[in-house]
Amino acid sequence: MKSISRRRFIQNSALLTGGIYSLPYLAIAEKKEKHKFNFTQVKGRISANGTGIPQVSISDGEYIYQSDQEGKFEFSTDQPFVFFSYPAGYQLNVLKNGSVDFFKKLDYEKKLNLVEFFLVPNPYPEEEHHFISLADPQLQTDEEANSFIRESCTDLIKTKNLLNDPNLFGVGLGDLVFDQFDLFEQYNKGIQSTGIPFFQVLGNHDIDLLARSNEFSQYPFTNHYGPSYYSFNRGQRHYIVLSDVYLLGDKQYVGYLNETQLKWLEQDLESVDEGSELIVFLHIPSYSKVVENNPGRDKNKESLINRDALYEILKNYKAHLISGHVHWNENILKENIFEHNTAAISGAWWVADICYDGTPRGYGVYKSINELSWYYQSIGKEKSFQFRIYLPGQHPDFLEEYCINVWNWDPSWKIRWKEDGLYQGEARRETSYDPFAIQTFNQRSSDSKHSWINAQRTDHLFFFKPNSLNSKLEIEVIDRFGNIYTEKLE
Repeated sequence: MKSISRRRFIQNSALLTGGIYSLPYLAIAEKKEKHKFNFTQVKGRISANGTGIPQVSISDGEYIYQSDQEGKFEFSTDQPFVFFSYPAGYQLNVLKNGSVDFFKKLDYEKKLNLVEFFLVPNPYPEEEHHFISLADPQLQTDEEANSFIRESCTDLIKTKNLLNDPNLFGVGLGDLVFDQFDLFEQYNKGIQSTGIPFFQVLGNHDIDLLARSNEFSQYPFTNHYGPSYYSFNRGQRHYIVLSDVYLLGDKQYVGYLNETQLKWLEQDLESVDEGSELIVFLHIPSYSKVVENNPGRDKNKESLINRDALYEILKNYKAHLISGHVHWNENILKENIFEHNTAAISGAWWVADICYDGTPRGYGVYKSINELSWYYQSIGKEKSFQFRIYLPGQHPDFLEEYCINVWNWDPSWKIRWKEDGLYQGEARRETSYDPFAIQTFNQRSSDSKHSWINAQRTDHLFFFKPNSLNSKLEIEVIDRFGNIYTEKLE
């Protein structure tokens, strides 16, 4: 990490004189009344064991400051929160709701807010650590919440025990609930049960779609989890959480990063060495083929409208973008950007145990050491479950061929087969529908739960035709890290 040699301060006189300023949106959303001050002075310290921690990034969401040699910071703001970027080498403090504690809400009844952040040194080396990416729980009913806690979170605990990593953390990639804000408590209960500290990302179903502006719409989320964009560090890795759901009004939203957030991101990256591999979490993917493969969907809701602005800021880094939102699994590599769109842990909105591309409901598991590695974990399955095979006659468009759905595929994977012990070559990739998804979603009645769900065309399907239907077949799938997954067919 680079150290920043200068500190940014806003002159109080410039902030407190001249002009008309709006109140912090959080304060208005809570009380809907005018507070005593439009700005507040923030004075604080970040420390561990009584010793101040220098060069920690402290932010109000607009500007980033650096703590001095005694861990102190001071500035004026009209923003609702003050928060810090977790430095490497310190344990993650956790709120009562199971999410990571890295912020303080400011009181605009006070002219001066005194803020203290207390950290604890991490006794475990962080250079190697793991994290879990969990997308779209989409809790809309108590029944779904119970399934999330009973099945999904139990599976998370199993993975936690398997990894045996004291530095494991999780990231909820948004749509934690499905417009039912009282179910945030159930989501929190599930997260707490895992014992894994979680960071949270704002999703389009976590906002108030009836709010008068984008800023006001975020209150249901920020009331539980604090700022909707921030950063943190673990070992040598820098992590960034962005908020790319933008409410237009009339219940309409798009994928968009506003200028305040883009400028904040530019400041945040001043502390990161160019050429570093970094991780960016967001809800709506910067880009997805879901619209290209399934015409008629709204690309402005399924991807980031101003992604070129984000790519420009990230151009000097090796960036992994990890997202949710689409309810399918997809990996896209373009120059320095590796986009990982994570299938929903709710599957197709709790209608079935698969998403509409045939990906089983599950989550991503990542390992950070020198370089990032990852795999997809399906709920209730072993780690080795990385593909599903369909026999000839099961895919309506390729009746004479075997079909293999390899949901976490990227161009570095190899999918090949043996007949009677002899390699025959690599399977052919096609864009089509998953047979199980067709069977599950496309023939339901109009009064079925979420009857609008249909199978979606995906490009992680592979096909081959054997020389003989009587051959002994073996399917071999090799991921980009050299892990080999096989299945024999008699």
